[in-house]
Amino acid sequence: MLTPLRPAAAQGAATPGAAAPAAAAETIKSICVHCVNFCGIEVKKVGGVIRSIGTDPARRDVFNHGICPKGVAGAFQMYNPYRVKTPLKRTNPKKGLDQDPKWVEISWEEAFTTITERMARIKATNPSKLIWQHGHGKYLIGDNFPLAFGKAFGTPNIIHRTTTCESARHVADDITWGYHGFLPDIEHCNLFVVFGSNYFEAEQFARWMDHAVTDARERGMKVVVVEPRLSHVGAKADMWIPVRPGKDVAIVLALSRLLIEAGQIDTDFLVTYTNAPQLVGADGRILRAGDKPLVWDTASKSAKPFEAGVVPALRGSFTVDGKPVKTAFDVFAESLGEMTPEAAGEIAGVPAETIRELATMIGREARIGTTTKVGDLTHRYRPVMIHTWRGMTAREFGVQNWRSGLILQMLIGNPDAVGGMILGPVGRSPAYMAPAYCEYPPKRVDLAKSVYFPNGHHDVCQQVALTVLDPKAYGLPYEPEMQIFYATNRPVSTSDTTTQFKSMEKTFNVTIEINMTETAWMSDIVLPDLGFLESWHFAPTRSHPFASNTGIRQPIVNPYNLQHDGFTILWELSKRLGIRDAYVDAINERWGLKTHKFEKGREYTPREAVETIWLNATGGKSFDIAVKDGFVASKKTPQRVYMSGVEDKFKGPGKPKMQLYADSMAGTFEKVKQTVEKNGIRNIDVAQYQIAYAPIPRKEHAFPTPHREAADMPFYLITFKSMYRNQMACSNTNPILNFALGKDTQENRVLINTTAARKLGLVDGDEVIVETRVGKVTGRCKFTEGIRPDTVGISYHYGQTLPSYPAYARKGIDVNRVLELHPDRISGMNSFNDTKCRITKA
Repeated sequence: MLTPLRPAAAQGAATPGAAAPAAAAETIKSICVHCVNFCGIEVKKVGGVIRSIGTDPARRDVFNHGICPKGVAGAFQMYNPYRVKTPLKRTNPKKGLDQDPKWVEISWEEAFTTITERMARIKATNPSKLIWQHGHGKYLIGDNFPLAFGKAFGTPNIIHRTTTCESARHVADDITWGYHGFLPDIEHCNLFVVFGSNYFEAEQFARWMDHAVTDARERGMKVVVVEPRLSHVGAKADMWIPVRPGKDVAIVLALSRLLIEAGQIDTDFLVTYTNAPQLVGADGRILRAGDKPLVWDTASKSAKPFEAGVVPALRGSFTVDGKPVKTAFDVFAESLGEMTPEAAGEIAGVPAETIRELATMIGREARIGTTTKVGDLTHRYRPVMIHTWRGMTAREFGVQNWRSGLILQMLIGNPDAVGGMILGPVGRSPAYMAPAYCEYPPKRVDLAKSVYFPNGHHDVCQQVALTVLDPKAYGLPYEPEMQIFYATNRPVSTSDTTTQFKSMEKTFNVTIEINMTETAWMSDIVLPDLGFLESWHFAPTRSHPFASNTGIRQPIVNPYNLQHDGFTILWELSKRLGIRDAYVDAINERWGLKTHKFEKGREYTPREAVETIWLNATGGKSFDIAVKDGFVASKKTPQRVYMSGVEDKFKGPGKPKMQLYADSMAGTFEKVKQTVEKNGIRNIDVAQYQIAYAPIPRKEHAFPTPHREAADMPFYLITFKSMYRNQMACSNTNPILNFALGKDTQENRVLINTTAARKLGLVDGDEVIVETRVGKVTGRCKFTEGIRPDTVGISYHYGQTLPSYPAYARKGIDVNRVLELHPDRISGMNSFNDTKCRITKA
């Protein structure tokens, strides 16, 4: 299949009449980077040409049992005749997707000279005027290199893409338990309740969860899926609850009410690990003695910090210093007063009896008060897990939506319990649980951690373009001049793409990329990048809760003899800008290099750089192991899995507590209000920030802006990902994915309920117009019973129209063009699933 694209060196003509020599065959271990699963792969190479990519069987015990179509077809990225092969310079000063850039090929020397001359001028005046943006580039070289470069150069503007992924989920975790990242204990779980998470297709940890969930269902685990569209996960579930988009929080709050009413809550966990017993005053703030929160001690019948000998009351109203107070738990419980199953059902479009049935299932399967044995450890047994990714969080109130899920799980005591939610490094960043700083004026172009996005500590990528267009509107004290894009097609990846691209007309743009993407098209200089099977990288990895692993990617081919990747480009720029020593110091700091470090005054090849990081990360294991096996792994003991998180950080007197009641959010809102008033900021709606920053989730969080304002739009518009296109900008050019997998992979459709479509007079396959308040797109409709009658769904990854793409790649609908942007005010998360629309026949 790939033979015609072999490098010339591998195509030497055989002597006439002579037997062709047997081609040498090799098998090389590496890691796929076509998405954020980072599956272990084996690459078979014959005669210098990649012949196949398959699963590394050694990874089965650690993560993936198989790989997806993108991984199998990944060799095309290296042999792609459409890829960028030499530096390019724009000669048409007018920028636009409808403009011909009039590219000319230039040398690497000219490219580096042009770039560094401009960067040097910026550094001499205000380094903050340089913006570096990466998406998947983070997973190619690791974001520690760009962050280190930014520190050495002096710019704070190193921007990642997390607000187009799952930042609201991360921030909800951060605020609640001091860091982010959790996994379900699928091996021991009996009831898995999924709110918008598609692990059978495109999602983090999907290539572990797909086989783990399948195995668990065979032993009897039940799966309940709550989502508007019948995804692959819903199709393989025991129960599908088609919720109205954005209304999940109403269901979760009703579930919490029912569990509290039934007494099916883990009182011991709530008292011992969470701040549920802490006392809340009439002002909505937790009472403190100095910096210590107060609880009601049932032994002394007085308010005291939770220290040795104190027995906190979980429920009750009391008087402290002549003022009424009540426990945080009661504040939450009373807030659920109107959230009956009937009320929640009306909001969410779900029968009240279905909500009651789910609550009964959760209460029964949580086994509250029981323990079980795993290995030598006897531990809390709560085999119920509530799970989400973008389904609950890619919304205007994404943080609050997922906070409701976290609170529900605290009620049943499942954090770090057997069969429950296994948390990441609990309490790693205590500052996340404190009121945010609310900086103004902002230092960063994405406004992260400013008064606009106070908890936006995972960057706010889609905001960059808006700030570049009008810096003064946000109080930014400088005008950005230059942007470098590394392995990201950022404007295509977020809402309201027209506005995103317009900002690129204002700056000098450099793109480091494999293909001529839309972002590259709008650039002044384009630099070719090495592919994931052409370069050395210390690779990110994934694993399940009971394992960990460290791995590398290594070069296997280089068909076009390309010279540079992200690492070598930054390394060269640092030298030419005279910041190499500062860059080396920052590299060592960012990577945490101690025993094995980068040394000043020394040149590093990409292999030497990866070896240095590997030696530090593995405690000095030979790099030969990395080259031979691709990774090293270790198993985690039950003690490490279950006892190093909430048990260690939150349990008992004298320790911090998980924030069931997020007092820090009330504190952050007070800072927002003060900052707005002090500085006369006019583009912040304080009332909406007050709703967003409520200490507990509320009914209002089920009503994002388009749901409140676009009453004339009859349909909710949702988005989703497909396995063969997600997170890989070059997938649209891959003919294997576009042809070998069938016609359904070549374009996306407007999924619409059959009954609803017929009421509109449509026929399956009709061309339709999808109209929102920000624009229109057209595409063919697809009838289905697997979506709510009031909802339409369109996948991402399609609708790109540049002439640089082959004809088969220019099909389908670019849904991002018509999505409204109302980012979560807490995290900055993009509101991909809040838009409303109307459908008409084209």
